[in-house]
Amino acid sequence: MKMTFIQLAAALILAGKAYAANLPALTDTCLGCHQSTVSVATGAPLLAGQQAFYLQKQLQQFQSGQRGANATDVRGQQMAAMAAMLSAADIQALARYFSQQQADTPAVAADAALLDQGRRMYIGSCGACHGAKAQGNMAFNAPALSMLNADYIALQLQHFKTGLRGKDKTDKPGRQMALISRSLSEQDMQAVAAYIGAGMP
Repeated sequence: MKMTFIQLAAALILAGKAYAANLPALTDTCLGCHQSTVSVATGAPLLAGQQAFYLQKQLQQFQSGQRGANATDVRGQQMAAMAAMLSAADIQALARYFSQQQADTPAVAADAALLDQGRRMYIGSCGACHGAKAQGNMAFNAPALSMLNADYIALQLQHFKTGLRGKDKTDKPGRQMALISRSLSEQDMQAVAAYIGAGMP
C-alpha cells in the first residue's frame, strides 16, 4: 500500500517524537561521566559545544575499533563498550544534541611561564587547524578544544604520539595529529594543554 506524502510526513513526525522521548535517557547516561561537575574525576571530556561531525565520528570510531581497542586504553575501552550499544540514529541524535549545548568550562590557573610556552606552541602548531580561540574548524576536520581540560588534552596528545590514536589509514585527521604529536616533547604537550585548559589567557 502506497503512503501519501501527508501520511509519510505524519509517520516521520511520530517516529521522531517517539525517538526524542528516548533521548533524555541517552544523554543522562553520557552525562554520568561527561558533565562538568564530574569530568575531571572521570577523565572524560566535556561534550557540550563540540561540533556534531566530530562527536559522531568519534562514536563511530569507538564502534569500529579505531579507538578503544588497545588493552592499555582503559577509558577508551569503556567508551567502546558504551558506543557498541548505540544505533546510528542514537549517534546522530547525541552528536546533534551535545553540539547545541552551551559549554561550561571553568578556566584553571597555571604557571605563567608554562602558559607562555603553551601560547607559543598553540600559535605555531595548533591554531591554524583548531582556530585562534580553539573553537574548531569543520573544514579541516579539527574539533573544538576550548571545552577540554588540560589533563584530557595532554592524555590525548600522548595517545596520538604513542599510536593509541591516529594509526588507522582511513583516519586522515588522526594521522595528521599523530604526526604533529610526535614532534612535541613532554614539556610541549603539558604546556599547550595547560594553555588551552586555562582558557587561553
